[in-house]
Amino acid sequence: MQKLLFNHRNKFQLLIASIGIIIGLILLLISLELYHKGKFYNESSKILDEHTLIVQKKVSRAAHLGLGSPGFSAAEIDELQKQKFISACSPIMSNQFEVIVEINDPIIPAFNSNIFLQAIENDLIDISSNEFKWEDSNDYVPVIMPRNFLMMLNTFLSASKLPQLSESLISNVQMNLTLGPKSKRSVVPARIVGFTNDFSSILVPSAFLKMANLKFANTKDEFQSQLVIKAVDNKLGLLESYLEDKGYESGEDQIFISRLKSTIFITLICTTSLALLTLFLSVVITIQYLQMMLSELTFEIRLMLRLGHSIQALKNIFLRFFMLVFSANSLISFVCFYFLNVAINNRLIRSGIIINESISLWSISALFIAFIIFTILVNFFTVRRIKSQFHS
Repeated sequence: MQKLLFNHRNKFQLLIASIGIIIGLILLLISLELYHKGKFYNESSKILDEHTLIVQKKVSRAAHLGLGSPGFSAAEIDELQKQKFISACSPIMSNQFEVIVEINDPIIPAFNSNIFLQAIENDLIDISSNEFKWEDSNDYVPVIMPRNFLMMLNTFLSASKLPQLSESLISNVQMNLTLGPKSKRSVVPARIVGFTNDFSSILVPSAFLKMANLKFANTKDEFQSQLVIKAVDNKLGLLESYLEDKGYESGEDQIFISRLKSTIFITLICTTSLALLTLFLSVVITIQYLQMMLSELTFEIRLMLRLGHSIQALKNIFLRFFMLVFSANSLISFVCFYFLNVAINNRLIRSGIIINESISLWSISALFIAFIIFTILVNFFTVRRIKSQFHS
């Protein structure tokens, strides 16, 4: 029966449809994979969302003459908080006393350096409150280290011909914070609970820094040179324009990453749309090829039905054939996608962009969804056509 139905058929149209399916699936898989990598890139080290900026005043020539203040006054902060496109605005607290970090652990050489502490309210950062909280009864202070610190430390270890440290390893390193002037210093154990690319200083819980400033600072006046500002959704552009008009500035890398992600996502949406359109047209061509086959086999279908073959049995023959064709196309697409994904990952890693190299479940699921939709369509049109042949 297979030879009767499928041999000596012109398969050029089916070949064109198969090529379209392969190209469409490759584009779809690559788009989904890059979207997944782009969406979650740097998420583990970002504690500010894409609508939140660190803002400070621009340094002008007047500052060198002692004119103007680089800090934000209470009136300026209040004005920012009243803007309709700003959902939250909070000062970044800084240490007003001397702080020295000391690392004394067997796995690395002894290390100590003066550092700068900062803190912001927990509702503006994306980190577990259970990990990043402090009370007087705590045995240690949780800290979030800038990723640059780890890179600097690994550079030092590499120059000393010592093994470098991973994030998980350095999180277990014994570390102390020495607080205050020499006359009344206090040593507090600390533990690293995360890393960030958003800040260049060490972050500590706001409750701890408030206590330390009251205890060790020589002055009670708070100098607020930086703010954390969160824009209302879809109004980041208005915030950027407002900051420019007021003479404020934010980290260019934050805005750059936000714009880069937006551009990439728009490009991937266009690519995904092209992939879906290619798949749709290829499936339509495949269905047309199926309809043409069934039209050419009118005599054979009627004969087999009269000989006792059921519509279900005939339908299963055609369905099995096209399922095998689609499965072969899917396998070819996945193999091509796998090698393209490896090449893209290697290229990104060589450029210094560290990403998750594993294939996401979304890409695998897309193949199964496409297979199920294709099977349903072939099953529907085959049964419909055979029934029309039988009743005609």
